[in-house]
Amino acid sequence: MILSLHLLALGLYAAAWVLQLREFRRGRESGHGGVRITAGGFAAHAAALGLFTLTYRSLPLIGLGPASSSLALVMVLFVLAASIHADLRPAGLFLLPPVLLLVGQAVLVGVGPTAGQLAFRGPWFVLHVTAAFLGYAGLAAASAAAIMYVFQFRALKRKEFGSVFRFFPPLDSLDRLNKVGLAVGFPALTVGLLAGWSWTLTFGLGLALEDAQTILGMVTWVAYLIAIAARLRPGPHGERAAAISAAAFVVTLAAFLALRLLAGEPDFFL
Repeated sequence: MILSLHLLALGLYAAAWVLQLREFRRGRESGHGGVRITAGGFAAHAAALGLFTLTYRSLPLIGLGPASSSLALVMVLFVLAASIHADLRPAGLFLLPPVLLLVGQAVLVGVGPTAGQLAFRGPWFVLHVTAAFLGYAGLAAASAAAIMYVFQFRALKRKEFGSVFRFFPPLDSLDRLNKVGLAVGFPALTVGLLAGWSWTLTFGLGLALEDAQTILGMVTWVAYLIAIAARLRPGPHGERAAAISAAAFVVTLAAFLALRLLAGEPDFFL
């Protein structure tokens, strides 16, 4: 049943994204259809993870499949939150692909309890992982807004009034989504990193700076700190802040890909 609900959620998310692709090609947003389909996928997804918790008496935070699925669910929350504002519904065009990858990965590797036993459990572990998930999801939303801002700004600058101009949200709305994503994601990621490091230091395990997930968290934190600093500088900052947020996403993605290839950790859930 857990797998079936995940497959249902995956199918609905894919249908919502395909609908947005069609709308982008037409250059117009056709209504609430994509939002309703995404909400249906979220309901099935949440039910799957709720059933996981009841079945295994454990939160879906440990292991490649459960953790990937949980992170995807948090990202869908940002898609739905952005969709409350009609002009921000197109953000799903950029936010749903990573959701599809994460849920697809969870389906492929299996959504079940991990065989390994982690020493890092209890409230500190829950705080560490949930804060990190919220952080990554918020920063993903900020990055999606930044990428769309750059495309929209350049289309306006070149006076190209095609699909980008007609489908993407106004610059002010994208700037607001970028700001909210950074305001939520960066503090949450900071809390997640501090919770993890506090636990390891308390039990004399060191900072584990060589750990792949620790390195990814630090790279992400520094990259988006620079993006926030760009927003705080005096003077006009719209295009500059968006470009730097987009660059922070590229840096994080490059770090992730490098670590994923080199880490050799089967439970590196991202």
